Amino acid sequence: MFLLSEIVDEIKKTVSNGVSSDESRFEDLFIETKIAGARAVLISNYVNKNNIDWLNESWVQTVDMYYVERDKECNLVKFECPSVITIDAHNDGFIYVGHINGLKPFVRSRKSFTTLTMHRTFKNSKQIFWDFQNLERGKQQIIVYNNNRLENLKVRGIFNNPVEVPGFRKDADYYPVDANIKRDIVEMVVLDLLRGGRVAPDYISDSQDKPTVK
Repeated sequence: MFLLSEIVDEIKKTVSNGVSSDESRFEDLFIETKIAGARAVLISNYVNKNNIDWLNESWVQTVDMYYVERDKECNLVKFECPSVITIDAHNDGFIYVGHINGLKPFVRSRKSFTTLTMHRTFKNSKQIFWDFQNLERGKQQIIVYNNNRLENLKVRGIFNNPVEVPGFRKDADYYPVDANIKRDIVEMVVLDLLRGGRVAPDYISDSQDKPTVK
């Protein structure tokens, strides 16, 4: 298990040929963004390559969501949620969406539903259904149908950027990777940084601009 800061430090040391320095040529937030992107790609590729139908628990985060909009006329409730990874055209990083006790998953609605068939199905069923839609700025919205009194729900998933998950503490919580994914993240990000030779912009006019990597 690893803290995000430990992964960042390993990448910085590798880029600097093992020499640690507080004045890194790469900003921590810049590297953290690279780490999140590499993690999403690596997990998605791993699942597809190995054709597995299970997900490593060390990749998963759990969060309680609270409603942001309620529509009684359409019998639905909306919850804003950090985006999950995309695995392939038919699968994504959502693992559990349901009751806050974590034991009663709601039924995921089929994308083939039309508005008419959706409402007809919900009307004739006592089950709670859900689906999601993409929002701006990398957010997603979970829409829960057939229970407009719902106030919160539990979501378990593999999110695109773990630090954006509500309640995640970078200084205390382990970053959701296993040893193999962490190793591959370091290799992938280091190669990307060395190949690109780019650094995060220095917007401070202090005559101490960071040098460009050669």
